[in-house]
Parts: sequence; C-alpha cells; structure tokens
Amino acid sequence: MVSQKITKIENDYTQQQAAQNRSKQQKAHVHQVHRRRLIGLSILAVCLVLVCGVQIFRTHQTLANVEQKQTVKKKQLKQAKAQESDLKIEVKQLHDDDYLAKYIRYKYYYSKDGETIYSLPQDKAPNLTQQQK
Repeated sequence: MVSQKITKIENDYTQQQAAQNRSKQQKAHVHQVHRRRLIGLSILAVCLVLVCGVQIFRTHQTLANVEQKQTVKKKQLKQAKAQESDLKIEVKQLHDDDYLAKYIRYKYYYSKDGETIYSLPQDKAPNLTQQQK
C-alpha cells in the first residue's frame, strides 16, 4: 500500500478562496438567523392580532347588547313617564268634586235620589275622560 499524504497548498489564491467560503458561510448563517427571527416575530404578531381581534369582537358584542338594553330601558322609561303623567292628571281630576261625582256615577252606577241610570252601548268607554270627548 502506498501511503499518500495530501497537503493543502497555502498560497494567496487558496487563502482568498477559503476567506470567500467562510464569508459565504457566515452570510448564509446570518441570513438563516434573520429568517428564523422574522418567522418568530411574524408568528408573535399574528398571535397578538388574533388576541386583540377577539377582544375587539367581544367588546363590540357587549356594546351591542348594552345598546339594545339601553333602548329597551328608554322605552320603558318613556312608558313609565306617560303613565305617571296620566296618573297625575287623574289625581288632579279626583280632587275636583264635579269630576269625582261623575266618575262615581259612571263607574259604580250611583245615582241621586229619584234619578234613574240607563246604560247604553256607546257608554262602554274604558274611562270617563274618553267618554266625554
């Protein structure tokens, strides 16, 4: 067997080629590291956008529910104010003796001495104020 020893020639050209190879490997490594970092940051950004998007969607849904409840409550408040106004008018009318006498006669069919009350079909109004109109 012949033993062969291979040696590397160390001259300017081989040193220049070795330096270029090291430079290419270093650039490839830096490119690979940057690419990994970019992928990692992209994944982090996507996760952040998803979390924020879900929160915004939930907030929007909650806001819509609150606005719907607010609309219902405003409607109930309007009805309560209308009912309060009607009751105030009724209380004011009940302090009037003439109205109170008419109301008692209409509602409970009371009559004065010697008076006869006839109930006619058009007299079926829900309350005395509607009948008088």
